[in-house]
Amino acid sequence: MAEARPLLLLAIPVALGAKAGANAPNESAWILVALAALLLLLALAAGRVAAAAALAAAAFAVAGGAASAEASRYDASPLRQWTAAHEDVEAPVSLHGVAVSDGRAGDRLQIILEVESLQLRGQDQGLTGRVRLDVGGSPSEDLAIIEGDRIEAWAVLRLPHGFGTPGAYDAAAQARRDGTHVFGYVKSRRLVSKAGRGDVGWLRDAAARARQRAREAILAYVLPGPEQGLVRAMTIGDRTGVEPETAEAFRIAGTYHVLALSGTQVALVAGLVLWLVTWFEAPPVARALLVSSALVFYAVFVGGDVPVVRATVMAVVMLAGRALDLDADLANLLGLAAMLLLLYHPSWIGDVGFQLSFAATLGLLLLSSVFAARLPRMKWGLERALAASLAAQAALVPLLLVHFHRLAVAALLLNLAAVPLSGAVLLAGFAVVAASAGPAALAARVGDVAWISAHALLRSGEVVRLVPGLDMRHPTPPTWAIAVFLTGLVLLCAQGRLRVGVMATAGGFAALLFAARPAPADGRLSLTALDVGQGDCLALRSPRGRLWMIDAGGAFDARFDIGEAVVGPYLWGQGWRRIEALVLTHAHPDHVGGAPFLLRAFDLRDTWEGPAPRHDRGYADLDTALHAGGASRRTVFRGVRADWDGVAVQVEGPRPPGRPPWTTRNDDSLVLALRWGKVTFLLTGDIEAAGEDALGAVPAEVLKVPHHGSRSSSTPRFVAAVSPRVALVSVGHANHFGHPHPEVVDRYARAGVWLLRTDRDGTVTVSTDGERVFVRTFRDGQEIVR
Repeated sequence: MAEARPLLLLAIPVALGAKAGANAPNESAWILVALAALLLLLALAAGRVAAAAALAAAAFAVAGGAASAEASRYDASPLRQWTAAHEDVEAPVSLHGVAVSDGRAGDRLQIILEVESLQLRGQDQGLTGRVRLDVGGSPSEDLAIIEGDRIEAWAVLRLPHGFGTPGAYDAAAQARRDGTHVFGYVKSRRLVSKAGRGDVGWLRDAAARARQRAREAILAYVLPGPEQGLVRAMTIGDRTGVEPETAEAFRIAGTYHVLALSGTQVALVAGLVLWLVTWFEAPPVARALLVSSALVFYAVFVGGDVPVVRATVMAVVMLAGRALDLDADLANLLGLAAMLLLLYHPSWIGDVGFQLSFAATLGLLLLSSVFAARLPRMKWGLERALAASLAAQAALVPLLLVHFHRLAVAALLLNLAAVPLSGAVLLAGFAVVAASAGPAALAARVGDVAWISAHALLRSGEVVRLVPGLDMRHPTPPTWAIAVFLTGLVLLCAQGRLRVGVMATAGGFAALLFAARPAPADGRLSLTALDVGQGDCLALRSPRGRLWMIDAGGAFDARFDIGEAVVGPYLWGQGWRRIEALVLTHAHPDHVGGAPFLLRAFDLRDTWEGPAPRHDRGYADLDTALHAGGASRRTVFRGVRADWDGVAVQVEGPRPPGRPPWTTRNDDSLVLALRWGKVTFLLTGDIEAAGEDALGAVPAEVLKVPHHGSRSSSTPRFVAAVSPRVALVSVGHANHFGHPHPEVVDRYARAGVWLLRTDRDGTVTVSTDGERVFVRTFRDGQEIVR
């Protein structure tokens, strides 16, 4: 394999270098490049084995240097540096620049802007960089923006900031991969205006105008609804019309890849263009140039996502090879495409789409023939399609479990329908665009065909909802299980190693699904405050290793599920499948927003709740989710006690109300005291001054600060009564509430309390053996005895 596919193997050190180089010091880029040059010289002079090792090391060094240089350029962006120095500026600034992609419409318009100048209080700062603008206001305020439009907008700027929680979605890392230096919020669409066209180059300008005409044709001639959204997604790469429920159904089915344009669509376009150019008696080189030009334009036309770029690079290289009568191994070309893309944009190595695209393609190239040779013959050559589906899914299994904690068992069969149907939708979408130039009646009929094709594709994805058990969620598999499974796949491709390969693959697959376990019980009571932004989510681990959750975080953006993006990945990363109890302090969205997801995705046994309000929409939504989740429910008040693996649990508040409250109130929060040995943890929800006074004196060594450290809580009386050694406050980075309030921070400092903050320290774990208190933070990583 090393002799037949050297580029595929060489892509491995390139990928490793791209990953490692991103964390290298800024000045190391040229050092790595110089090292690579020396290693290449060594490779030319050394023997075969030494030369191969030197070449691999040189590839690693080159990719590492490219990654270091890319990180340095990103951090040196003038716009990014200015924003870092002015994050305390709440006033909007005036931005002038050019849109580098079409505006993504919906509940909130999103614009990617290449900034040419920034004005603050009438002074032009002359800063450049790229900003993602989230524009509020009513969707009825029409504002159509396409790539190349010159934009003026008033926005409040912030640096991208990820969650400091292991396994959570990292917005800052994604912004770095996208080349987005700053995030901006625009209050209304009326604060955004267009000022003509900017210079984005003739190719991107032509693609943007063609994409806009295609979008208008689809909107005009395909019936509205989820089907129209699928046609837009698969024809022009515009996924804003794909409803969240539709996308989730395709994820469960394992066919979401058909919505992300990739090799299938590039192959269809290449085949269509090849068929058209056969009408002309052109030499092979001319045909290759025509098809390659069409594919490059198509990649730009649909937005240039990683899978499309990868497929286009492979197709162009293959077309060039055939035109020049050169033999080309497809797996070797895949390695070449990977190296070119990673040297151009090293941070793509962390992009999930990049990883999925290359893994699926590699599986198809290496494993399809192995599986097809051992399947019985079927009508219409279905064994080849089934083998291809099995090959792609086998290669994707580790990535799907690591990134999505999901295994789509239905994908093997559903892909047999989804792939050809996606091709039909693509061709029908192109036909709608072409027909729109003719009679409207003809375009409408073609639009109906596109709708029918999209409807069939939609139904193929939604069929999994009939069998909920097909959506299997799993913890992050251990590294050794991934290694065993991948070794098995490699052995399947080797001559004479089929039996060993099958055994290793089967054993590795079982380990992927079942080997993950939480860490063994250590006799400590542990409290982990997850960084969920401006919200609360606490994980409690008993001395015997069982799990309780206190609240589940939340977000003020309904489009973002904190349970799926942060809480679930953290728990799966720790090996958890079961939650013994979920304590919901009160039904405010920043505390219970992630609860519906936890109810769906985990084996959750019991829930504890406080008083149910009589008229509260947030509680009504929570109540619906709790009924659907099936966990037993218990309403608790002050005086309730429980023994949890030797930990004394006592509900300190609230008292039973005379009548249920009208709405959910902060002072109705459940307050728990947990005692293990000589150490007490006090968890206070969002109680404010009145709720604190109602508690009385509850001394505790560890305190979860009430109401995110707001000025209305943590009164001097309360801080003195509790007298904690360590206090945790869960707050969002640069939150608009000003939490924790400076007066509260100063109050804890003057009392000699060590105050830990999730916005600065990330996820914080405080544990006790009943005598001592141990503290570990995500940012620092070292355990400190307090």
